[in-house]
Amino acid sequence: MSKRILLVEDEKNIILGLRTCLDAAGYQVEVVEDGEAALAAVHREKPDLVLLDLLLPKVDGFEVLSTMKNDHNLKQIPVIVLTAKAEEEDRRRALDLGANAYMTKPFRPQELWDILKKYLPDTA
Repeated sequence: MSKRILLVEDEKNIILGLRTCLDAAGYQVEVVEDGEAALAAVHREKPDLVLLDLLLPKVDGFEVLSTMKNDHNLKQIPVIVLTAKAEEEDRRRALDLGANAYMTKPFRPQELWDILKKYLPDTA
């Protein structure tokens, strides 16, 4: 059974690139483009991992992360932040809120695969 990844991203070109790569690697990928939809999807689908942008419409990624990590039913889901926010303050805040890893855009594909293998070890 393939692992399910929730991709929370609002930039079309990044969605296309990531979805293509993740699909090719055998992951089941659901894409949502705002924080409100992310919270609904994570409650509904309980994915195996979330790739989360921080700069999102409606509800920002920090709020999505905080909500997930404060919910007993969701806090065990690994969250990988993938964002353009490169400031150390943002990185520290996300990690303090419970992010499992923090990557800035642009990112190296191998870095993403290494993280996916760490949190979804029986795939990719």
